[in-house]
Amino acid sequence: MQQKAELTTREKIILREISIDSRVSLTKLAKSTNCSIVTVKKFLDKLIEKLDIKFTLEIDMERLGFSDRHILTIKFKRLPDMNLIKALFINDPYAQDVYLTEGDFDLLIFAATDTPINYTLWETKLASDLSNYLVDIRPSEFVFPQLGYVPLNESFVNFIRGELKVDNEDKEILKLLNKNARIGYRELGKTLGLNEDTIRYRIFRLLKKGIIRRFTIAAQNYGDGYILAYVLRYKFYKNTTSNAFSQMRHHYMTENEELPTFNSFQMIAPLSGSYRSFGIVFNENKKKAFDDGVKWHKTLLKQEEIVAKHAFIKKVLKGSLPLRNLDAKENYRFIWK
Repeated sequence: MQQKAELTTREKIILREISIDSRVSLTKLAKSTNCSIVTVKKFLDKLIEKLDIKFTLEIDMERLGFSDRHILTIKFKRLPDMNLIKALFINDPYAQDVYLTEGDFDLLIFAATDTPINYTLWETKLASDLSNYLVDIRPSEFVFPQLGYVPLNESFVNFIRGELKVDNEDKEILKLLNKNARIGYRELGKTLGLNEDTIRYRIFRLLKKGIIRRFTIAAQNYGDGYILAYVLRYKFYKNTTSNAFSQMRHHYMTENEELPTFNSFQMIAPLSGSYRSFGIVFNENKKKAFDDGVKWHKTLLKQEEIVAKHAFIKKVLKGSLPLRNLDAKENYRFIWK
């Protein structure tokens, strides 16, 4: 059972800093919180334990070579043993994040492959593996994250395109940073048998190449809050792009609290296929999460005849949740001007 994640003002400041850059120095954190390095280290350790924080990477999937990315919602007519489902995905290189949900669908999957053929083969095998449970699979192509990010497992290094000239040592660095983005240069060097300066240079080069977008976090304990995932399908009318989408952009970039623990919208992405939009919303109660993620869209896009499917995330079967403190004004990327 999750514990309530009530944070002090200093803890919220730290959360925001490590969301923006999880390798931020203790010196900078001490300055931001106006306390000593020893004290801020205690705050950070307590925060890590309280929110079950994973220090990880935000990867640029376009640069990486993940050309085929899909959000899949799965509904079972007969529910399987979730331990069997978990075992099905544990060594799957394409299934990045798998969530057990409750609502209009039973599973939510983010899958990423390097080619359309590999994706088709993967989805066909998935349908066959789940066929005993009378499964309904609804895939939609994930275009790009407008807000937030998708946590990737370490198999992502196998998809880095050859022209980026990332060697095996670079890949090992990426895997270790994806597991713990705060690992020190010295420890990385000791693990890989490289000197500290070489590690620094290699990480700088990975950043310059654009493979690493940022060092960030994935907080797995969201206290008494609720996470709602939704997909939307709607018809386009004349004012959809000129009016409704501009209002969406304004809404996503407006924060009601000066220092929220988590922002409401953790991920927003356009889809192509079965549905047109995807989102993950965090809020303190189910009603507010639904109102923010689904009802609000229906109100704004009332002319568009919205079809919405939603479910609450109950458990992570693989991967991690993309919860962090977002600076929406800095991070939101919108394709409509």
